[in-house]
Amino acid sequence: MNTFIGVGRIDEVYSNEKVLKFNLSMIQEKPSNIPCLIFSPDDEAKEFVENLQTSGEAVWLQGKLISNEFEFNGKSIRNISIVTYPRCIKLIE
Repeated sequence: MNTFIGVGRIDEVYSNEKVLKFNLSMIQEKPSNIPCLIFSPDDEAKEFVENLQTSGEAVWLQGKLISNEFEFNGKSIRNISIVTYPRCIKLIE
């Protein structure tokens, strides 16, 4: 099973028509940023995520891990991201 569940803050939001990209900055002893994606976001989803970035509030996020691998300058590079849906992002109260 490739399910991810994490707690953090929304950081570095980038949006275009096909995908909404952002990082989940994990709340833990050693900080880390996890790339997250929402495919085909509507305007409400974009506004929701952008507002979370501005407010800096902690969120709970659930999604699925995806990985892709490619060659760059003779080296094999692997990227891991989380694909989620707006309904899977909840404010922590």
